[in-house]
Amino acid sequence: MENVILRPEDYRPRPPAEEITRRYGIGIVGCGSIARHAHLPAYRDFGYRVVGVCDISAESAQAAARDFNIPFWTTNLAALLEHPEVDVIDLAVPAAQRLPLVETIAAAGKHIFSQKPLALTLAEAERIVALCQEAGVTLMVNQQARWAPAHRALKALLDQGVLGHLYSVLHLHRSFQDQPGSWFVTLENFNIVDHGIHYIDLARYFTGQEPERVKATTVMVPGQVAVSPMIYTILCEYPPTAQVMTTLHFNNIVSARATHRYEWFLDGTRGSACASQTELVVSLSAAPDQRQIITLHGRWFPDAFGGSMGEMLSALAEGREPATSGRDHLRTLRIAFAAVESAKTGQAVALTAPGN
Repeated sequence: MENVILRPEDYRPRPPAEEITRRYGIGIVGCGSIARHAHLPAYRDFGYRVVGVCDISAESAQAAARDFNIPFWTTNLAALLEHPEVDVIDLAVPAAQRLPLVETIAAAGKHIFSQKPLALTLAEAERIVALCQEAGVTLMVNQQARWAPAHRALKALLDQGVLGHLYSVLHLHRSFQDQPGSWFVTLENFNIVDHGIHYIDLARYFTGQEPERVKATTVMVPGQVAVSPMIYTILCEYPPTAQVMTTLHFNNIVSARATHRYEWFLDGTRGSACASQTELVVSLSAAPDQRQIITLHGRWFPDAFGGSMGEMLSALAEGREPATSGRDHLRTLRIAFAAVESAKTGQAVALTAPGN
């Protein structure tokens, strides 16, 4: 089989030019675990300029500033927004808290880099997008999975035409988050709308298509702690001309940890690829009994977070909409909420064309 040439530089996220990374100052709102263990390590490694942090907990804000050598910390959002070097706010607070914060931040003229999902209802997410449009500020949602090395490697194969016409996308994920005392288990529809939003968005990323209908099934497991199902299968049906289908299966309540898995299977007319977080396997139709194994460099945490913020800064410098803008994210959210509705009703849900 002819070797597939895929170098780390073809898929590992890289920071924009230094001129761009130094131009924009970043302020963090929310200094919780995700900010301290993913965002800030990535921003440090990628050379981004974080000029201030804010949290309602003085201890958390001060610790983040100390650990990452950030010159300014506060518990007062207004003080951060008044900081002359803050251009972008990384909004790393829970989705239920975002709308009033977005109102304040957008009114201050700061660009917003929000965590996913943008909101816990479609109406609220649409309101956030409208607020940013009205204020003339850029809104990007941190669907950072698009910048994870394994996912970018798969996209590189697709963009190079290695697999031919993509006709099937299958995601298989087995994990466990049914942990007593965690916020995961108290959030309604967590597995689809919060965690699963990554994989719904990646289906859009890989196919480049928007589904017409969504069918989903879920089940409550005996004895589970979570208020909503922690297992789903989501089927996406596309226009006939797209000639592609997507199946997403996420069992997030597998107590037998030795059987946990994370894999994507992409099938095209010229070949197939299977990817975990660390390895990519490619087999081409011209040599169906052979396969090529590519060891992947880089990690989702924290590398992908550097890539997503790099997209935000590049979009600002180039005066364009980011790849995962608020408007784009609404398309992903519509699929997620359609999947929730389908699971509850047992019926396929048609997706209406987005209004914005």
